[in-house]
Amino acid sequence: PTLATRLVNQQKNALKIASFLEQCPYLARVSYPGLESFPQRTLALKQMVDEQGRFAPGSVLYFTLKKNGADNRKAEALVDYLAEHSYTITLAVNLGQIKTLIENPYAMTRAALPEAEKRAKGIEPGGIRLSVGLEDWHDIIGDLKCALDHVRQL
Repeated sequence: PTLATRLVNQQKNALKIASFLEQCPYLARVSYPGLESFPQRTLALKQMVDEQGRFAPGSVLYFTLKKNGADNRKAEALVDYLAEHSYTITLAVNLGQIKTLIENPYAMTRAALPEAEKRAKGIEPGGIRLSVGLEDWHDIIGDLKCALDHVRQL
């Protein structure tokens, strides 16, 4: 019975977090349909609507760390740091929980794919998927900021 309310809250959190990440100088890009900068924003506005016809961009976002030479291990370091130190973010490979979940698809869910196939599908070593939960967005951003500051120094 609380699903609709939870989804609205998660989407509000996702937009706040995506907006924060979009301003982060350590990131190459942030992909979230709720952002004005989303490449397929017009299509998202038409297709991603709730039962009342309101824009509902979801609660999953993707961001890419800036490259660090030929081999980018910072994404894995970011995920590992959050797994050990985060108050709000949990390392997991699933989506749609009430908790905020993070993963690096390149090294986790798509690790078994051959390198050429990963590249062809746009799966980048520096890519991070974040499924935003119900925690306070201030706390999620705080955890992300600490982790991003940590990996920036690597």
